[in-house]
Amino acid sequence: MKLLSYRKGSEVRTGILIGEGIIDLNRACLEFMELRGEDEDFLERYCSAILPKDMLSLLQAGERALNLIKDILRYKEVLEVLTPLESVKLTSPLPRANTFRDFLAFRGHVEASFKRRGMVVPPEWYKRPVYYKGDPRIFVGHNEDIPWPKYSNHLDLELEIAAITYKKGKDLKGEEAKEYIIGYTILNDFSARDVQMEEMKCLLGPSKGKDFVKSLGPYIVTRDEINNILGLNVKAEVNGEVWCDTKIKDMQWSFEEMISYVSQDEFIRPGDVFGSGTITGCTGIDIGRSLRNGDIIDLYVEGIGVLRNKVVRL
Repeated sequence: MKLLSYRKGSEVRTGILIGEGIIDLNRACLEFMELRGEDEDFLERYCSAILPKDMLSLLQAGERALNLIKDILRYKEVLEVLTPLESVKLTSPLPRANTFRDFLAFRGHVEASFKRRGMVVPPEWYKRPVYYKGDPRIFVGHNEDIPWPKYSNHLDLELEIAAITYKKGKDLKGEEAKEYIIGYTILNDFSARDVQMEEMKCLLGPSKGKDFVKSLGPYIVTRDEINNILGLNVKAEVNGEVWCDTKIKDMQWSFEEMISYVSQDEFIRPGDVFGSGTITGCTGIDIGRSLRNGDIIDLYVEGIGVLRNKVVRL
């Protein structure tokens, strides 16, 4: 399934992509329950709890939400009412996350980063999957503009894949952590490189080098459609020029290992976003490039789609 969020008037609503059409999940739930003869007052309360209008609340419903979606999709009457994808404006599939953690999972990117500083990768990187925490409320979606932070002169893209969780858990072991992932999406972890480099010299952060905007999308593709991210083709283009064209490989840390590590003596929860870190070679600083005002960025991940954003300097 491809779960999404889209704007309808002043509302942001949850949906699922079927071909080139969208099913509004909350409305479909109401229609489905009405077809089953449920009381009107009950079905409204039920659908608001299990298939609500916002994605974070839907993820918090967990397996109950997924099972209800599967039941709804078996009803032809619901599938006959689709909103054309081209007629709506997508937002981030998860406009408001529970938490956001971004890791450093790819060996090639880590090696290139330390080499630029005249350093070798510290042995500690091989011992634990380190990460930073970012603002969970700054995600924008497909075809939305990226505001250039006024305090920076060097803006960069970072092509990543993100895993989204939909269960609460603690002290998870190995493969057990995989069962907590609902699916995957594309993450552009934008960086203000000049500010970030200064912050990191102080052995703390990043903070203002990262906490201005991220893009996420276009959909959350559920784990039953993408069981293994290794080997997926990825590509980053800026104004149609290819900046990277590669596969997901050389991951020192899997998402299962990252989630397991975070869950030590700490709960992971529905709506947590786990960023992989930059896929090797898929950022401007690794190839000697930087973004300019008005650039259009297309990030592609096989099985998920294309996440497009335009950089705008206000």
